[in-house]
Amino acid sequence: MAFFQVNFFSPSLCFNTDICVFVPTPNSDEILNHKKSDYFKDGAKFQTLYLLHGAYGDYTDWFRLTGIERYAQEHKLAVVMPSASNSFYQNMYKGSAYLTYLLEELPEFVTKLFPLSKKRENTFVAGLSMGGYGALRLAFQKPEQFAACATLSGAVDIVAVKRDTDKGTIDGPFCWNAIFENTEPEGTQADIFELIKRDKEAGLPLPKVFQSCGTEDFIYPINVEGKKAFEKAGIDLTYEEHPGIHDWDYWDTHIRRVLDWLPLNNDSVEEG
Repeated sequence: MAFFQVNFFSPSLCFNTDICVFVPTPNSDEILNHKKSDYFKDGAKFQTLYLLHGAYGDYTDWFRLTGIERYAQEHKLAVVMPSASNSFYQNMYKGSAYLTYLLEELPEFVTKLFPLSKKRENTFVAGLSMGGYGALRLAFQKPEQFAACATLSGAVDIVAVKRDTDKGTIDGPFCWNAIFENTEPEGTQADIFELIKRDKEAGLPLPKVFQSCGTEDFIYPINVEGKKAFEKAGIDLTYEEHPGIHDWDYWDTHIRRVLDWLPLNNDSVEEG
């Protein structure tokens, strides 16, 4: 893997921000063991996973706390890891336009700099906790851009998460008055299930969804109800639950399941 840390000015955010990018390139293991290593070549465009952090985190979380670099290399998958503070991946009412940054500015920026495919069938998004919600929000906000999304221990129902943080049954660093002008997200485009309804009414292509959560996780009940809502909406859903809590042991293990589940071709993608 080629590893890039990039700092650049974002017009959407109005400040400098950082991303980490992995691009599949031949490594010593492939050379020494005579494995296929001719995939990094002129004209190659790689399938890409946008990988989102959770609350309290940033763009470094996934590459510091998991083996995502090795796992992505096995699949010849490029990975883009941005930061979104504790914004819940919204265009904040009193803050920065993270949704616009992630949906519009960032894909345009990274596909100009790196050999990444722009095709829907080669573009995916995943995340953990708050980032699990973010993955769903991006995928259903712009379903023509993403073929698949995955949520690990995800805050899949922001209405329920806000209710529980307001009651104090879930902790979180979220300043709801800064995130939303109307602090109740139910029925707005911040509500994943409202987005799905909108997409279906518009006849848009719906991304398939991978959902996984630990059975001892505090957010497990929200995931169980979310599973029912996805199924009721007719989403192509792969649901898994396993023993585990809200921690990096769970996410490091199950991001591998996500990569196995994604529609990957284990090689570079040639743009037509």
